[in-house]
Amino acid sequence: MRVIREATATDAGILAAMLGALLHEHQARHPDTYPRLDPEVAAAFYATEWARRLGADAACHVWLATDRDCRGFLAGEVWARPVGEPPTAFFVEWIYVVPEHRKSGLARALFRDRLIPFCRRHGIDVVEGRTVPGDTQWAARGWAVTAQSVMRGVDALALDVAVRPDDAGRLVGAPL
Repeated sequence: MRVIREATATDAGILAAMLGALLHEHQARHPDTYPRLDPEVAAAFYATEWARRLGADAACHVWLATDRDCRGFLAGEVWARPVGEPPTAFFVEWIYVVPEHRKSGLARALFRDRLIPFCRRHGIDVVEGRTVPGDTQWAARGWAVTAQSVMRGVDALALDVAVRPDDAGRLVGAPL
């Protein structure tokens, strides 16, 4: 029988295994993912965090889809903004369903049976997430793309902004 339940600190090991699988799969599909995470190192880090925070930190939430075994999970946090609207949102950090159980309604059940009721109980009107360039699955499901992150290596940026001969006489200020 399928059960969608809150994860506890004792679930950290199985969560780490599923997160490692998710990261391997995601990085194979999107090799230019930034930031690049070593799947095992990241999974171990998050497992330690979840073991420490689940049940103790009101902002951290993970739900498991189970049926005699663990088949998927949804993990995220309540975000409070000191300025801006909405003042509170739930940020989905990870959503994963074991490949052989995909297209069975588990991901929808994680959202429907746990995340949405949680948000409604706590007055949270918006669920947010982050994706990578080229990953169109969220937009295809009706999620609005609202922001994009950008990055530039410090050495490349230094070359971009280096003083040029035509800058002479126009710059004022002392170096840091």
